[in-house]
Amino acid sequence: MAPDARTGVLLALLVMAAACAPRPLELPGGTSTPLADPAPMLAEAGRACGGLHTITVEIGLSGNVGRARLRGRLQAGFAEPDALRVEAIAPFGAPVFVLAGQHGRATLWLPRDDRVLSDADPADILDALAGLPVRPADLRAWLAGCLAPGFAPGAARRYGDDWIRLDGAGGGDAWLRHRDAWRLTVVHAGALIVELTEYTAAGPGRVRFRHEGSADTPPLDIRLALNQVERNVTLGAEAFALDVPASARPITIDELRASGPLRAADGER
Repeated sequence: MAPDARTGVLLALLVMAAACAPRPLELPGGTSTPLADPAPMLAEAGRACGGLHTITVEIGLSGNVGRARLRGRLQAGFAEPDALRVEAIAPFGAPVFVLAGQHGRATLWLPRDDRVLSDADPADILDALAGLPVRPADLRAWLAGCLAPGFAPGAARRYGDDWIRLDGAGGGDAWLRHRDAWRLTVVHAGALIVELTEYTAAGPGRVRFRHEGSADTPPLDIRLALNQVERNVTLGAEAFALDVPASARPITIDELRASGPLRAADGER
């Protein structure tokens, strides 16, 4: 089998039939009132965020990018400010891929293909793998139920007793919802919509990423079920480095994108 074909087969371990998608979370509309001081609500929603340094989590992945259906199991770890390690676990044998890096650069290793993508922007790698161009720091925050580090709350409005919308000073917005407590529930980051639901003491139990798509970008709906969440465990620098065999052959971002889920979505653009 040709090298590129092998890569496509291995990445296709993540491309399987997925269950019907749940309906998107419905935000309130209608009458709202200005909220002069959202600080108490923000403090309650972010009470576990100020001291967050690391997080590890097991993730059940499902959803779709364009027409490509995704399903897989991931093990992930993140550390401030932007370190990440994500392994896609196969039913048996070596992982489908291992992604690790920090300081704005990352390496992706495909053990079964003996291919490697070195010294790349991690957001570009995540985009090629799953159509999700997010920064590790933002992903770490959202998986923990926290505002992304670059989000600066501006004006706030209240919708009834249960919802607050916070405008971002640099664009986008964030929605807090009150049930047992105020929780970060929806984020609009550009065209990306992030939904955080099913909270436990460890944070959100589910995180959903949606994008309606455009002429250049296929629609996506990626759903993460979070389990075994641990905060502030010790993660050494070695967790975010890869010891890739010298035999590994280079793969480019374009080759990775052509072999992954977005290949099936290209026909919709």
